[in-house]
Amino acid sequence: MKHYRAWQCSCWIVLLLLCSYSAIAGKTLTLQEITQIARANNKDLKAARYNVAIAKARLIQAGLWPNPSVNLSNNDDRLFNNEGEYSRSAGFSQAFPISGRIAKQKTVARLDVMKAMAEIREAERQLSAKVANAFYAAVITERRLQQLNYLLRINKELVNVIHNRYHAAEISKLDENAARIEYLRIVQEKHLLHSLRISQMATLNQLMGRDANSPLSLKADLNTGQKFPNLPILKELALNNRPDLQSIALSINRAIADRRLAKAERFADWTVGLGVQQDKIVVEEGPPQPADRTLGVTLSVPLPLLNQNQGRILEASRTGTQAMMALRALNLSIKTEIASNYAQLKALRMSLRETQSVSLKIGVESVKLARDSYENGQISLLNVLQVQKQQNDLQMTYLTTLEKYLQVYVALCTAIGPGSTQGFCPYLAYQRNGYDDGITTAN
Repeated sequence: MKHYRAWQCSCWIVLLLLCSYSAIAGKTLTLQEITQIARANNKDLKAARYNVAIAKARLIQAGLWPNPSVNLSNNDDRLFNNEGEYSRSAGFSQAFPISGRIAKQKTVARLDVMKAMAEIREAERQLSAKVANAFYAAVITERRLQQLNYLLRINKELVNVIHNRYHAAEISKLDENAARIEYLRIVQEKHLLHSLRISQMATLNQLMGRDANSPLSLKADLNTGQKFPNLPILKELALNNRPDLQSIALSINRAIADRRLAKAERFADWTVGLGVQQDKIVVEEGPPQPADRTLGVTLSVPLPLLNQNQGRILEASRTGTQAMMALRALNLSIKTEIASNYAQLKALRMSLRETQSVSLKIGVESVKLARDSYENGQISLLNVLQVQKQQNDLQMTYLTTLEKYLQVYVALCTAIGPGSTQGFCPYLAYQRNGYDDGITTAN
């Protein structure tokens, strides 16, 4: 009966997993949803999260006392005079930390746990950046494929028109061949983009912890007209959100705690022992002597005369100084990243607006006019192909600019970090800024 219930439970679990997989496979996913799936299922991130468990295990070990010792001793003269003399003892000893070493070890270990958590958040930040870049790259590739499909459609219509005019003896075979070559060139370019899209989808699936061939449908809302928060606000958000900044701040606190531990370790543990000893001696030509029993108490106190842990204390001090310098450098780097990406984003948005409002409309209109003029015999095929090439180049340049805009947007969001972004980076709103109690970051 138990085996049947276990088998039934396993079947239900497998069924639920298959249903959830099918739901994901058939659903169009946004960037925020893909980021959440990647955070939950990414294989590298799952492995990295064990660093927290490892640090917690070290915290347990740091709070343990030394084990007691049992001392047994037996001395006799059996191999020598064999007169029956002996000395036997049994004792118990325990080392006692007298400088607060255990408490200071636990403080260092707690900071290691917090640092491991900050490193996990940093890994999530980097993963989110990879997911966003892969997502937008796939979206841009899809847009390029749409542009090529548009070109294929109008070129196919053009090929049909040329074919009819050729059979009506209005144009030469050379014009028909030129149109067909242009059509086949676009088909070849489409195949290349399709191959690139397969690679991009495989990368996204890998980041999501899924098989490379898993079906994936993307839902992209490329809002280039969103309102930007003020630059000082973004800098302040980054200094509050960035987990690598918090990790360095924890390194400073750890160096301080490690220095206190090194000072405490100058005074080694005192060892207290308690034992019982029994001795028997033999007096030549004298009466037998009774065995003597004694109770012994020992105290061992190491003296910090030659080794006062100077090297460890100096090492901890220098580590703290190094961390403070790294914190200042990272502060400057974050502010530079924010300012640079912010300025780039504003410039690229202006370029996109100008292209959307004027250039793209003119390009589409020019293609239509060129086709109509060619059908009426007003221009040559070469002029039509030139106009189409101009429109295609303009559209591809626009998509390249849009791709650069999205890359800079992701770089800016990554520089801000996960947490509160005032709605500017909604895909990073997956976690609040935790584990920060007692952590301060210097500006």
